[in-house]
Amino acid sequence: MSNVSMKKILTVCLLGLVSLSLFAQEYSPGMGSASLEQYVSKAINSNPEVQASWRQLKIAMEDVDIAKSGYRPTVDVLATSAYTDRNYGLDQEYAGHTAEIRLTQLLYDGFFTSSEISRFKQAQVVRYYELLGEIEQKSLETTQAYLDVQLYRELLSLAENNLITHVDVFKQIEESVIAGVGRRADLEQVSGRLSLSESNVLTELSNLHDVTARFLRLVGEKPAANLTDVSLASAMPQSVEMDIQSVLLAAYETSPSFNATIYNIDAQRFAIDSARSRYQPQIDLTASYGAQTRDEAALNNTISEASVGVNFSYNIYNGGADRAAIRQALSQVDLAKDLRDKACVDMRQTIQIAHNDISNLTEQIPSLNAHRLSSDRVKSAYMDQFTIGERSLLDLLDSENEFYESSRAYIQATFTLENARARLLAASGVLIKALGVSREGVASVSELAEKELGYDPNHICPAVRTSLDDASNILKRDSDADGIIDIWDDCVNSTIGAKVDDFGCEAKAPDPQTMTMPANAADYTLDDADVITSFSIDISFASNSSKVSKEYASSLNKVIDALTSSDTTGVIIHGHASLDGDAAYNQRLSERRASAVAAMLIETAGVDSRRITSVGYGETRPIVNEESQSANEQNRRIEATLIQL
Repeated sequence: MSNVSMKKILTVCLLGLVSLSLFAQEYSPGMGSASLEQYVSKAINSNPEVQASWRQLKIAMEDVDIAKSGYRPTVDVLATSAYTDRNYGLDQEYAGHTAEIRLTQLLYDGFFTSSEISRFKQAQVVRYYELLGEIEQKSLETTQAYLDVQLYRELLSLAENNLITHVDVFKQIEESVIAGVGRRADLEQVSGRLSLSESNVLTELSNLHDVTARFLRLVGEKPAANLTDVSLASAMPQSVEMDIQSVLLAAYETSPSFNATIYNIDAQRFAIDSARSRYQPQIDLTASYGAQTRDEAALNNTISEASVGVNFSYNIYNGGADRAAIRQALSQVDLAKDLRDKACVDMRQTIQIAHNDISNLTEQIPSLNAHRLSSDRVKSAYMDQFTIGERSLLDLLDSENEFYESSRAYIQATFTLENARARLLAASGVLIKALGVSREGVASVSELAEKELGYDPNHICPAVRTSLDDASNILKRDSDADGIIDIWDDCVNSTIGAKVDDFGCEAKAPDPQTMTMPANAADYTLDDADVITSFSIDISFASNSSKVSKEYASSLNKVIDALTSSDTTGVIIHGHASLDGDAAYNQRLSERRASAVAAMLIETAGVDSRRITSVGYGETRPIVNEESQSANEQNRRIEATLIQL
């Protein structure tokens, strides 16, 4: 059998396979016609991964109720019935019975219960946003699978038409060769092109099978024979027409994954309060009543006893577990901030890429469509020219292939554009809203949260542009990453991570031989020095600044009076920063603020520097655990502790 005959058999089999596949799709069970909204609604209400996230939210809500039970009394009933056989006493063999009912009511536990309730309330908001994030993700995956099914159905139809055209040309050239008027080389050439066309059909069949399987996994049923067209252009937020910063800033407010990390930080901060409560005593009210059939001498006399009182317990030492619990809680806050930063960069990348794809494809599609229409006109012109003998059959195949490739590129671009729109909407947390569907039974933040949080995305998750212009922006460049931009930095090559002053130069380390106080106030314990008193100093700082205005000199009078009245009095200056911004940067900023106040104290009062030390706590000790303008102003502060040297 010749290669040409074998090619004809394979082609017939392939066309039969295509027809069978299309027949199976057309008459598959299920809806005859369906929309994207229907499938997304089904997916988010039945998909097992969404259901798992819903269960996590329900579990978190039960955690709140469990924590609230700490405010309620506990009632226990104790009863025993025992047979005793002994070789002493008046009664050496007897059965004895006892019963007791006991009530315990918490009066004070160092606010552990209230902290745990607040922590679990914020934690359930985290689960709530994680559920919304899972819903957005499954909506996106369903949308992508829906678009892919439509895409590969169209590409399969396009490839099938291209194959049919190649078969027609092949038949005509084969007839001319058999008649002796055609060249054998032309038949071999068109045979090779026919093979490529067959391969294209098989590729599209395989792709359609794979995306249909993915659709079945997400939705739970095969796609309908007729899928309505999708257009998300009208659902795009107005900010998408603006610059990328505006798109990102709008997304920060609605992104579930990002907001989950914000509330997770607050939940972990309440865990710090819970850990610190272990340093407080616990007071319980107890009441009990009991009776037993045998007295203390085991004689057959029924006795009873009732009591009401207050129990006081205070932990003195438990092997360092409480201190370790506080350190662990602080680390959990740092971990939560790291997860927030990861969510930020992931969301930012997704939105930037999707936004760029939308911009580029919007510009490319008109050109791709023009190429497709032009190729179609060329194909029609070549057909007309072929009928009058001015074009060969191979010329027709060339024009057909160009039309196929241009049509394929145009179809792919249109579906890729819709895909990019869906990705941007999902990353922003508004795809469900844009489609007009919702998950049944989902509560709201106001119903679940201990308190609704506010934050400034400009500091929490800056809307960084991908343009190279930012790399050369003189107002943003910080070569040594010390928090002082180069234009104000007198030492642009300072050691990474080193403490620097307001001019960006490394601060000189104090000489331990000449100091009577440690360089770091955190080194003090109650065994090292006697604390006289602690108080706040009325000094305000601007955002990202450690400069102290001279108008605050009078705020140091209390410290100056204490130091001048006694030569054995020293002072520790504590610097604090607000919660917005990077934690490492805030740590350095708080240290510079404390150092600036210490320097003013030395200059205005002439106090020996060996009696003054400064320490920065960064954002680890906020007065208000939130990131609003009011909270930030309160958290940017200076405190002083007078100690006996």
